[in-house]
Amino acid sequence: MTAAATTSVGGLGQARRGKMLPRFRTDPLALAGAAIVLVVVLAVIFAPLLVPYDPTKIDPESRLQGPSAKHVLGTDHIGRDVFTRLLYGGRVSIGVALVVGAVSGVIGLLVGGVAGLGGKLIDETLMRVTDVFLSFPWLILAVAVGVAIGPSLWAAMMALSFVWWPGYARLVRGQVLGLRGIEYVEAARALGNREARILFRHVLPNVL
Repeated sequence: MTAAATTSVGGLGQARRGKMLPRFRTDPLALAGAAIVLVVVLAVIFAPLLVPYDPTKIDPESRLQGPSAKHVLGTDHIGRDVFTRLLYGGRVSIGVALVVGAVSGVIGLLVGGVAGLGGKLIDETLMRVTDVFLSFPWLILAVAVGVAIGPSLWAAMMALSFVWWPGYARLVRGQVLGLRGIEYVEAARALGNREARILFRHVLPNVL
């Protein structure tokens, strides 16, 4: 029973992926968006090979120049090349996005999974804590956390992760509530599997 149910769910996931990829390949807007994202990411990664300037070097003689062959986007008020600073700044932005998405996603996945499968008391407790975080304006809460941790890039990333996980948690909890009564979960529980094993082995992989 467990194997059949698991195979059925796996087949459903493969079927959905099988339908999604051909639709993506034939959608011109999706392909154009993917191409733009790819170009931006590659330009940011290979920034040292694309631009000859130091993003922090000051050149007063070149200040406030307009776009030209030498400076594609011109220069700022202290002579730094704007295009160079844009590419190097993109490195920081993409890195922050990846770290914040990963950290807040993992926290939200764990909190939402435990809340959805842990029983009424655990669910109520975790969701009320989540509601407290959601009740604060995210920007003010992020600033407060950043000030408490200290002024640094890592502090900013941790502050953003700290305020973005509740959305993931509520989303995952809803998915877990829908999955916990399915046959393969009930079969795993009947076979004596602990809730933690059911959560990590059966529920969260299907939530993902």
